[in-house]
Amino acid sequence: MRFQHKFVDFIPDIIEEGILYISLDYGTVIHKCACGCGSEVNTPLTPTGWKMIYNGEAISLKPSVGNWSFDCKSHYWITNNEVEWSLKWSDETIREVRAVEDSEREEYYKNKDSQNLEDGIRDFVELPNPEPKKKSWFQKLILRKKSISILIIQIFK
Repeated sequence: MRFQHKFVDFIPDIIEEGILYISLDYGTVIHKCACGCGSEVNTPLTPTGWKMIYNGEAISLKPSVGNWSFDCKSHYWITNNEVEWSLKWSDETIREVRAVEDSEREEYYKNKDSQNLEDGIRDFVELPNPEPKKKSWFQKLILRKKSISILIIQIFK
């Protein structure tokens, strides 16, 4: 099977067979399942979800599309608009892969939230910087001028 692709501002109400609808504003690619079951497949483009590659002519999605929640349980890759079928996975394999993906997603957002929290706190409280930044020659000059000013003030007190 070969998909066509359409870049859209909004996902249409009616999803046509064989078309990848790509909304960059909403970070998602939606299509009907490649097996023909009629289910709508949403592949969100996120740091822990799917990545889309557009080479100017065709679309590829990574990783594979595993429709484990559908009755069909289809599993395929979309590479340059072409469907490449995968082997059928057992329910146990699906559970294991989902657990790994959940763990990776949780770890990613936990680290990201920690970084965002620390960045937010820095706006209100001066935290020690773990990695000292090198000062430019201009910053060194300003510091030197301040040091000299403080020294002169102390001498004339």
